[in-house]
Amino acid sequence: MDDYVDPGALLARYYSLPRGPRVCLRLVRRRDADGIRRLCERAGITLGELELARLVKFDLGTRMVLCATALIDSAETVLGVGVIELGVDRELVPRLVVADAELTDGLAALLRDALVGHASRLVLARAA
Repeated sequence: MDDYVDPGALLARYYSLPRGPRVCLRLVRRRDADGIRRLCERAGITLGELELARLVKFDLGTRMVLCATALIDSAETVLGVGVIELGVDRELVPRLVVADAELTDGLAALLRDALVGHASRLVLARAA
């Protein structure tokens, strides 16, 4: 999947998946809260209000939260979300990746690759 993601052009870029709609990867916005809640509910994950607030209101200095959206029935729909903690001494491993498995194949891997790739670039740029 590494050739799949160009971390330098990550935000607001569309990606074709092996199965499913083209998705746009971008930073999460506050207006994504309901979509993230519905995605997690479909995946069997219950988010409390505090957890949901932490996903949509984050400090890019310490963590990055990406979402994957697509047009489904003419509406922007959240199909995936992922979180990675940032820091020079942190291991760059996503802490959370949730993807709609019914509508997509390969989205979870795309999110993981994008999170790690973009976080690596951010950490290297800050260390320089």
